[in-house]
Amino acid sequence: MEIRALQWDSDFFGLRIGRADIQSGEDAHFLSARHDELKQQFDLLYIFDQHHVGFAAPCSQLVDEKILYSKSCEPRKQYSDVTFFNQTTPSEDLYRLALVSGGYSRFKLDNRFPKGCYERLYTRWIENSCPKEGTNKQILTFINAQNALKGMITIDYQGEVGHIGLVAVDSDAQHQGIGGKIMSTLDGYLFNLGVKTLEVPTQKANTDACRWYEKNGFVIQSITPIYHWWL
Repeated sequence: MEIRALQWDSDFFGLRIGRADIQSGEDAHFLSARHDELKQQFDLLYIFDQHHVGFAAPCSQLVDEKILYSKSCEPRKQYSDVTFFNQTTPSEDLYRLALVSGGYSRFKLDNRFPKGCYERLYTRWIENSCPKEGTNKQILTFINAQNALKGMITIDYQGEVGHIGLVAVDSDAQHQGIGGKIMSTLDGYLFNLGVKTLEVPTQKANTDACRWYEKNGFVIQSITPIYHWWL
């Protein structure tokens, strides 16, 4: 079992953060028994439990059951009210929707992070999602008849695989088919580029999102419990 330091997370959150992937009950027990040693190196460990063996240690908490969905790209309908955001810095609406998209994020739900960490993280995420030369990053947005931005999906694709990052629809515009229009346009766009598979992670607790992905043809590839262990 490897325990590795996560430099980006550590620098961003101002904490000593690492990650461990447990494969068996023995891994979980051995890791827990190393508390005093690990406390000298880390403030927080992300524990990824890919084999569902369980992890119980003082100050540990199950913070997410990450579902990875995927689907084959298809030649679906393109909608004229779905457009590509073409600026290198986000608009105020995109900043706002980025925070909406993370409502079930483990970085929001775990209140042991310093105040404002979740907001800073999703602000950085939407900034990094803007299209830039030399990348395949795109943001698809839905603009309503009043010229208001009401929904968005961020995408990055490499070769034959596309990865969805952030997905959000304004609370006052939900259940109006906006997300479906964006997804249909994205699906057809990637298909035309030769991208064959589209993947997206979400949280099992976000049941509305899970139902929506499944309605749009996504199937579950894996479910990974994630624990935060504060040392």
